[in-house]
Amino acid sequence: MNNLAIVLAVSAAASWAIGMTAAKPGVRHVDFLSYILVRWVIVAVLAAIYAAVAREFFVASWVGVGWAAVAGLTDAVAGGVCYLMAMQRTSAYQTTALSSTAPFWGVIASVIFLAEPVRWSAFVAAALVVLGAYFLINRGLGSVRKAQAGPFFAFLTGILWGIAETVPSKLALTAGLSPTILLLTFACTGVTGIALVRPFLRQRVPRRIDWYGMRFVLISAVPGAFSGWILWLNALKLAPASVLSPVRGSTMLFAFLYSILFLHERPKPRAFLGLGLIFGGVLLISIAG
Repeated sequence: MNNLAIVLAVSAAASWAIGMTAAKPGVRHVDFLSYILVRWVIVAVLAAIYAAVAREFFVASWVGVGWAAVAGLTDAVAGGVCYLMAMQRTSAYQTTALSSTAPFWGVIASVIFLAEPVRWSAFVAAALVVLGAYFLINRGLGSVRKAQAGPFFAFLTGILWGIAETVPSKLALTAGLSPTILLLTFACTGVTGIALVRPFLRQRVPRRIDWYGMRFVLISAVPGAFSGWILWLNALKLAPASVLSPVRGSTMLFAFLYSILFLHERPKPRAFLGLGLIFGGVLLISIAG
């Protein structure tokens, strides 16, 4: 297993967790639609600047661009909207828990669509990460069994994120697209898609922008989304998606730590069990992957 790929994937998880942590105070000041749109606009601008400075502003494969656009539509647009719909219809802890099944679906999608070899360690690691995410939530998920729209959208979010981070992203890289141009295409597709769906959702989500909240959007976009995706895509170039997907689950671990340090939250004892399970999953994939 490529140790550099593991380091990059864990670093990506740590970066994405910054965005998750910043979102909690951020959405108190900025409505979800504006938050998501501005976030991806910032990422697109940064990716364009980075590509220009690194002299990567060229398209090696239009097939790769197509797959990058699919990733953007799946993750930023479809996943973002489903997450928003879930947050409107059910509690935050249910939404977080169900959307955190992404690593499991990433492994499944990689085996099915990328024809990557089946690794028992990847499946076990993904299961540990998903179970760990469950225990990191303050309350149980008994009510999730009820046929409600909120849990359904949260569950769908996990599937969409897991697929987007593995299959179309890996195919775009395999087609010859650089991580920077992939992220630029991803972000631009996300901005376009969100701008198109905003009119249909605006009645349910009234516009609310407090400029104080924009600092959290900036934190979520720069060290969160931009850095996270650059690190993740470079990791994908070095290792199979099915191996790296469980490592992505450590995002919950870092978000847990950040919430204690910066949001001064007080986790229950069961949360530390979840922390241990996620760490075990990451350690397993690092050793046996």
